[in-house]
Amino acid sequence: MSIVDSGPSTSTASTRQDDGVDLTAEIHLDAPPPKVRVDLHDPSQRAAVEAAITSVPGVLGARLVAGFERQVDELHVLTVVDRSAKQTVRDAQTVLMARFGIPTDHRVVSVVQLEEGRGLPPLMTRPAIEEVGVVRAGTTVEAGVLLRDGDTAHRGTATGAATPTGRHRSVAHATLAALRPLLNEHVQVELEGIDLVAVAGHRLAIVVLQVRSARTEVVLSGTAMVHDIADDAIARSILDALNRTLTEGAS
Repeated sequence: MSIVDSGPSTSTASTRQDDGVDLTAEIHLDAPPPKVRVDLHDPSQRAAVEAAITSVPGVLGARLVAGFERQVDELHVLTVVDRSAKQTVRDAQTVLMARFGIPTDHRVVSVVQLEEGRGLPPLMTRPAIEEVGVVRAGTTVEAGVLLRDGDTAHRGTATGAATPTGRHRSVAHATLAALRPLLNEHVQVELEGIDLVAVAGHRLAIVVLQVRSARTEVVLSGTAMVHDIADDAIARSILDALNRTLTEGAS
């Protein structure tokens, strides 16, 4: 067998059998290296995989739980009702293997189908509030909210005027900023208003949100009891408003 350099990117290997048949193969030296194993414990890589699954027609959202003995421990997929669960599972397995080299047992994939008119859940998960803080600097305040979704932390910040209303709105916007990576990509959320009210001797934080998707537009409200200062209650009231589907809680 002889090898001939055909240029910077290819070489030609040739040999001739005893019967005179010439076997020639072109070897691509600049072929891309094998794919690096995807680390699903890395939030950014996991989000890229979830986004790829969500791009499948009829799929509204996906949430993946990484494993240790196997790469995928759980995969939860939200679809429209006219898409079969079996086809969704097959498509998800194909995306995982073809695009990321991740083998997946069909038994770890769960599919939830939404009936027409039920709407979308704004949040694909239910995070916990870990920290809410407000710092004042002159005539402005900066609010910071830290949310915990399993092993992943999400922080959001927002600034506003150093007034009671400015402080409350800053906390609300910081909470929405922290929630942005967790929101269903098919919805948009805007803050309409916040108020603190007294009911039967208790203070409540009330927030009103405008939530839009391609097929619906609703106003959601959320409430939370004020235990000490209003900042934490405002953040909790936003989670309360978003922990439902778009057709619930409209006002």
